[in-house]
Amino acid sequence: MRKCEKCGTVMRADLRLKVNGGGYGIVVDVDEKQKTTTIDDVKVAVCPECGHTEMYLEDLTKLK
Repeated sequence: MRKCEKCGTVMRADLRLKVNGGGYGIVVDVDEKQKTTTIDDVKVAVCPECGHTEMYLEDLTKLK
């Protein structure tokens, strides 16, 4: 459960970010020695009260 940093309301989470004009979404990559590894898809949470929006990663195991 994610809470809004601005107003404390429970956020609607696990949403996807879509880039207008493209259906590819956004992922986080780590580029080490010219070998790119995708860490995770970026997720979005939105506060239904004030509209505050934040991006986050759920699975950080590949980052470590």
